[in-house]
Amino acid sequence: MARTTADRLSFLKDELDPKDMKILDVGANPINVPAYQPLIDRQMCHVWGFEPNPKAFADLQKVQNDRATYFPQAIGPEGKGTFYAHEFAVLSSLFPIYRPTADFLGRERWYEKQVTKMEMDLVTIDSLDDLPRVDVLKMDLQGGELSVVEGGRDRLSEAMVVIPEVRFIRMYEGEPLWAELDLELRAQGFQLHKFQTQKALPVKHSQWRKLDRKAVGSQLLDGDAVYIRNIEDISIVTSHQLKQLAIAATVMFDSFDLALHCLDELARRGDAAGDVAERFVPLLPAQMMKATA
Repeated sequence: MARTTADRLSFLKDELDPKDMKILDVGANPINVPAYQPLIDRQMCHVWGFEPNPKAFADLQKVQNDRATYFPQAIGPEGKGTFYAHEFAVLSSLFPIYRPTADFLGRERWYEKQVTKMEMDLVTIDSLDDLPRVDVLKMDLQGGELSVVEGGRDRLSEAMVVIPEVRFIRMYEGEPLWAELDLELRAQGFQLHKFQTQKALPVKHSQWRKLDRKAVGSQLLDGDAVYIRNIEDISIVTSHQLKQLAIAATVMFDSFDLALHCLDELARRGDAAGDVAERFVPLLPAQMMKATA
């Protein structure tokens, strides 16, 4: 039996008959294919993406379609702000590079490369009248994640998943670190579910050029976390929300146990077939199966 993401998604689409997933992507720089691309391909979502970096936004315009709409606005604390467009587009931020950390990690090029300052108006997601309440929020905006969440309490009030980049050591002047973002997300009803990635860099030292930097890097820099709506009291979660969580867990962050938990509850409610979880299991990656005699 086939066990691909496409097979699992097709199964969930047929079994759950879900409404389109509403995805907000803040910092939508198209460096990699987004995890939600299979949902776009199968006409199962709509994405609202925000990217103030002119070059990255131009790249997004090339892939814009009827399932993904992109805007050049910067999301942050409402009012005037400065966007630091870095020569390395992935380092562009509403904050300037923090030199002490760059020096500590031997990353002087972070501040030696050209940076173009762009004055712009910042908006909160709650101030955008045409933006609906979303199911999933993905963020990668180099330090500005906390202001997005703080300015989006209404638009996030029904969301089931938040996937932020989180910082463990200061990379930009004045940026909030992971602990502050974690507190705000918990205050809004989310809990940490997992880390998808964690990046560590080596601390600069005199023997720098003798060692493999990837092998000796010990200083945690940042990573991608997954927060989910706290569903310990599952009675307050709608079936629509459970369907979206099951799909996101399957397609966007590979939490198949969480997906099965949602399917069990949907079956108990009569909003999915009673054996839906049992029939989903054979579609999971083969390495997850118990060995049989």
